[in-house]
Amino acid sequence: MPRRPRSTAYPVIAAAVVAAILFCCLWLYAERRILPLLSGDVRGAFTSRIFASPTRLRPGSPLAARELEERLARLDYTLSTRRPTAPGEFQEEGALFHVCPRAFTHPYVRPTAGCASIDMRDGAVRSLRLLSSGTPLLELVLEPELIYEISGSQSISRHPLRPSDIPEAMRHAIVAIEDRRFYRHHGVDIRAVARAAWRNLRRGRLAEGGSTLTQQLARTLFLSTRRTLGRKLQEAVLAFYIDARFSKDEILRMYLENVYFGRKGPVSLLGLGAAARHFFDKSPEGLTAGECALLAGIVAAPNRFNPFRHPDEALERRRLVLSAMREQGMLTPEAELAARREVLRLSAAGQVGPKEADYFSAHVLRKMEDDHEGEDLWDRGLIVHTTLDPWWQAQARRAVGKSRPQAALVALDPKTGAVRALVGGTDFGLSPFDRATQARRQCGSAFKPFVYGAALQAKGGAWTLASLLSDATRSYAIEGGTWSPENYDRTYRGPVPLRTAFAFSLNAATVDLAGQVGPAAIVDYARRLGIRSPLRPELGLALGVFEVGLLELAGAYCPFANSGFRVEPYAVEMALDMDGRVIEFHPHEPRPVLSPGEAYLMTSLLREAVLSGTAQDLKRWGLAGIAAGKTGTTDGGKDAWFVGYTPSVLAGVWTGSDLPSGLGLTGAGTALPIWADFVAALGHPQDTTNPWPRPEEVVAVRVDPLTGLLAHAGCPRDRMELFLAGTEPTSRCELHSGGITGWFRRVFKKR
Repeated sequence: MPRRPRSTAYPVIAAAVVAAILFCCLWLYAERRILPLLSGDVRGAFTSRIFASPTRLRPGSPLAARELEERLARLDYTLSTRRPTAPGEFQEEGALFHVCPRAFTHPYVRPTAGCASIDMRDGAVRSLRLLSSGTPLLELVLEPELIYEISGSQSISRHPLRPSDIPEAMRHAIVAIEDRRFYRHHGVDIRAVARAAWRNLRRGRLAEGGSTLTQQLARTLFLSTRRTLGRKLQEAVLAFYIDARFSKDEILRMYLENVYFGRKGPVSLLGLGAAARHFFDKSPEGLTAGECALLAGIVAAPNRFNPFRHPDEALERRRLVLSAMREQGMLTPEAELAARREVLRLSAAGQVGPKEADYFSAHVLRKMEDDHEGEDLWDRGLIVHTTLDPWWQAQARRAVGKSRPQAALVALDPKTGAVRALVGGTDFGLSPFDRATQARRQCGSAFKPFVYGAALQAKGGAWTLASLLSDATRSYAIEGGTWSPENYDRTYRGPVPLRTAFAFSLNAATVDLAGQVGPAAIVDYARRLGIRSPLRPELGLALGVFEVGLLELAGAYCPFANSGFRVEPYAVEMALDMDGRVIEFHPHEPRPVLSPGEAYLMTSLLREAVLSGTAQDLKRWGLAGIAAGKTGTTDGGKDAWFVGYTPSVLAGVWTGSDLPSGLGLTGAGTALPIWADFVAALGHPQDTTNPWPRPEEVVAVRVDPLTGLLAHAGCPRDRMELFLAGTEPTSRCELHSGGITGWFRRVFKKR
């Protein structure tokens, strides 16, 4: 039987079926493996940004003209010779500053709408008014400073883009110069490929690729930069898929979110958001036509057309882009001319320089990572709002930079615990170890306020500021032998009032008090005020022999300064992811741990140390009238401390060596001057009249310092002393005789 001839259609059908199966497999692979990379968060690491706190000015706020000028300069405000009208401009007119603040977004603070006039006199803000109408303002807010950018372990700066973020001029500019037929091809421009192939053939090498924006996007996200035929085929296939799967506007958004714009120091700038902020300190939607054209021109050769390094080449490239936009009907001749005439205003922040807030930023990174362990935290495009005051930070860094030994400083808002400045060492580049938050060292006499505070809080008012302590040599039984505490000057005064023992930091008297109060009560008191480091209930505790951290110790002083409320030191106000979800925030929950009267008595003791005791050198800086604080020195001068506060700032300073050694340091000699330099630089008014109002529960009574009892005419010396109501003495001094003899003695003493 004759065989039937094979149909010629079979091979064609078979080939079509195989092609269809292969196409379906490739499509399924693309949907499962490639699509998530294009539309999900795993496309790459989005840059997270860390912001300082906004500057809030209110009538009555202490503020010198120099400070305001420096704050405006840090934010790159432009000094105008006329009344300012545009955000980011200001004018000085005698004691008046006319400022147009920029808009910003913050979870707790609303920006000021419109330009304002600031009346600056006598080191304070006297009034705030809208510049347009003269309407009084309760507050003027300057935008927060960007202090750090990070994107996981990768050294890139990249920000998410929404379609509404991209100016129309930017869409036109990038299409005009990079892919004129973008809206007419299907991912691969056959004409451009043919033109490039002809030119490569003539040159005898692969010098031109004819890549579309879609192909560039595919190469950026999925392929290497090697120029091979195989890679170009892969690029074309991916481009066809991307074009079929997404709209042109979405492809353009993804391209502008990932395209390379050069480097900022060691950091790669990816995407329009990072480029707009780096070159112009703007968000993308605020770019002008000329700025869009310049950024579009940079893409072809980011180093060659970098406007910071090569402004002439960058401007010529901008002219070429604008010309292409006009030729393609995207710009009118008038608009092209106006864009060409735009002055090139580059961001001062774009230049790489030393970072004042390196230690603070590193502290924020560690804190966030500890709170979110195991998460790819910094790949999520976070916006982190912190408590840092950049101007305070600059003064803190300058003060610490003067130190010869190693040093650290932290400054807090005593009412809230917000960390306003943090310097963990003299040079972050040489040593990033943070001595303010990571180190634990003996704090010496800087721990004594917790001993005296525990005594004043004892039931029944057993101890008052007038109580007598024994400042004498004495041996105490301890594990392994005996211990005899010594005063720093090896001088012993016998019975001394508690106030005097504290002011002169008398070790023997302090240990005498600790023995009576009980070490366990002191540990409990320190814990309630915020000390978390290991403490053992031993007498050596009274002299600060256990190790604590600087930030921890400074935070534990806050209840003395804020009427008795414990506030946790914190650096992060709030952190939000790229979708606006809150992932971290600080709950403002101050807890009362002292009565206002107890806090006031502790402030009185700490002020005595400044007025007459170990910290009286503060008078050289003119700070004695508004400061309270305590020095600390450890054996051999290995560590030296000073923690002190004014009504508006609480700061702690440590100085020493990373490897403890006897340097002969003292709190008054090395730590106190750094503290004083910093606080004096803030320029707060030196109001000595009544920095801390006395609460009603505190009464003043004249006592005899030798007995602590009520003074009378026969007492040769007396002084006004403070007591919690109900604990003041009721008995008269019996040591000195009264009557007419005592009266004459007092009369002649006054003369």
